[in-house]
Amino acid sequence: MQITSTPLPLRIISHNIRYATAHPFRGEEPWPTRLPLLISQLHLLTSASPHIPTIICLQEVLHNQLTDVLQKINSSLPPSLQWTSIGLHRDDGKLRGEASPVIYQPSVFTLLDNKTTWLSPTPTVPSKGWDAASIRVVTHGTFQHIPTGKKVVFMSTHLDDQGSKSRLHAAEMIIDIVGEYTKQGLPVALAGDFNSEAHQEAYERLAEADSGVVDVKGYVGSKCGLYGEENTYTGFGYEGEHEKIIDFIFVNDSVFTADEGGSDTKTDAAKEKDWKVRGYAVMPNKFKDVGVFVSDHRAVIADLELH
Repeated sequence: MQITSTPLPLRIISHNIRYATAHPFRGEEPWPTRLPLLISQLHLLTSASPHIPTIICLQEVLHNQLTDVLQKINSSLPPSLQWTSIGLHRDDGKLRGEASPVIYQPSVFTLLDNKTTWLSPTPTVPSKGWDAASIRVVTHGTFQHIPTGKKVVFMSTHLDDQGSKSRLHAAEMIIDIVGEYTKQGLPVALAGDFNSEAHQEAYERLAEADSGVVDVKGYVGSKCGLYGEENTYTGFGYEGEHEKIIDFIFVNDSVFTADEGGSDTKTDAAKEKDWKVRGYAVMPNKFKDVGVFVSDHRAVIADLELH
């Protein structure tokens, strides 16, 4: 397959969809009520695919939820455009517990390999790490875009909500995984719920100069490239927590700055870079006329170009 030099547009969607609890919080509707709203949003956000290839990274997904999402999103699509997923469930490496799946269209991307890594000192088996309250994983896969031949790694993760040491070590593990891919010359996009604000341990480590990744939001060229809300976590209104930014999309640190202009730039240095950020959005998770929270998190969207 001949790899084309034309930049490949990509959309990355990251969303913690809130697991299907049997004991909803005050203000939280059960999963069957939230599901149709989530599917409507995913249909909207993926409507341009495969013309703009899209990857969906979800977090906090039980097996029945993954089944529901795939069944519903595929119900109105021809077989050639159906979606499928990679990612093991964290509790047993099979079907038990939450997953952080990467959802893609096999007609658009060929899956070359994939792995689920447990964010713990024993990363190949289901295990809890350090001071984490729950077992945590990162899903990662290498894909090849069929029309262009371009290869790219997509990753989805969900760090612990209570263990500070766990979040820091998990960030270090993810940095190492990204580094292994970039050593092979593979561009990487990493999405997830990091349970870390910008001033906290996991984000601070990922933001360091030697991490090998950068937050795509920092590379949006102007306010015209930003849409929606600032905060990505809202709760359901009664938890007593403040809204905050804890969901992020990163790419490996080979990115055009806003003034380099991406594919319009003629410099050799710019041509060597992997990514151009075209837009960033945080979608609403509640509408007044419906009155239902899709999730306690808002979906985060990055529109990118892979060079």
